[in-house]
Amino acid sequence: MNLFEQFFAFMRQGGFDMWILLLLSIITVAIVIERYVFFARQHGDSTALLKQIGQRIATNDIKGAIDYCNKSRGMLPKVLAFGLQRGEKSRADITDALSIALLEQLNTLEANLPAVGTIAVIAPFVGLFGTVLGIIRAFQDIALKGNASPAVVSAGVAEALITTAAGLAVAVVAVIFFNYYKARIKAFNQEMIVAANKLAEMLHFHNTGAAIPTELYTPQARN
Repeated sequence: MNLFEQFFAFMRQGGFDMWILLLLSIITVAIVIERYVFFARQHGDSTALLKQIGQRIATNDIKGAIDYCNKSRGMLPKVLAFGLQRGEKSRADITDALSIALLEQLNTLEANLPAVGTIAVIAPFVGLFGTVLGIIRAFQDIALKGNASPAVVSAGVAEALITTAAGLAVAVVAVIFFNYYKARIKAFNQEMIVAANKLAEMLHFHNTGAAIPTELYTPQARN
C-alpha cells in the first residue's frame, strides 16, 4: 500500500468528520501562506524610509518625498504619503490624517486571521463530534455482533479517537500561526505608529520654519 492509499484509508477510518478537518487544515495553510507573502512584500526598513523622507522635507521637497513613498512597496510608505499630502496643514490635522490611514491599514494587516482563530477554536469540537459518532457506531456494532470482548471494544474506540487526534493537530497548528501573526501585526503596527509620529514631528518643524532635528530620521548609534 503506497502513501496515497494509506492516507485515504486513514481518512475512511475517521469518517466524514476527517474530510471536514482536512478542509479546515487546507484553509489554515492557505491563509498562513497568504499572510507570509503579504508580510514579505511590506517595506522592511522604516529607518531608511524615514531618512529618505526627512532629507527631502529638510530641503523643502515635499513632492519628492511623496514620490519616493509612492515608488516604495508596502503599506508604511502609503501611510506616510497620506500624511505628506496634507503636509501644509496643522500638526493636529496631520496627526488625524495619519491615524485614519493607520486604522485603514490595520484592517489589511488582520485580513483572514479571524478565520484561523475560528478554526483553532472549532477544530477540536469537530474532532470530538466525530469521536462521539464513532463510539456510537462501535457500540452498535458490538450490540449487533453480540461480542463485547476487550479486543473488539478497543478496536472500535481506537478508530473513533482518530478524529479527536486530527482535530487537536489542526487546532494546535492554527493556534501557533494565529498567535505568531498577531504578535507580528502588533510589532508592525507599533513600528508604523512610531514612523507616523516622527513624520508628523518633521512636518511640524518644517511648517514652523524650524530646522528638523536629524535624530528624527537618522538612526541613533547604540552603545
